[in-house]
Amino acid sequence: MFNEPEYQMMWMIYLAAAGCAWLVWWKMTSWIPLWYVREPLWLVVAVLLLTPVRVDPAEPWLAPATMIFLLDTVLDTGDNEARMLGDLALAMGIALLAYLIFAAGRAGFKHWRKQEAVHAKGHYKSR
Repeated sequence: MFNEPEYQMMWMIYLAAAGCAWLVWWKMTSWIPLWYVREPLWLVVAVLLLTPVRVDPAEPWLAPATMIFLLDTVLDTGDNEARMLGDLALAMGIALLAYLIFAAGRAGFKHWRKQEAVHAKGHYKSR
């Protein structure tokens, strides 16, 4: 396989390429006017690109889950498809839950700021 410096160098190259791919995706989806559609798309691609999993459960080597899944599925090189899909689903679920909490907080903050502005202008009629 790789020795430790080669392994770390390959991860650095992969992370740089994944970062560039995510930036291209970010630019491609920037025309979508609805933030609640655009940002989950960014999140899904980030999870697909950046989720590492163990290649072999007995060894410490990690690899991108999407790449392992594609290699095992297309080239029929192993039997890791179900494990990779499980790891990707877990990472996607955690990321989407965190995003939903963040989006709810942002929506609440925007609503609160709008109400505060209405009160500050004196347009609010109290009963």
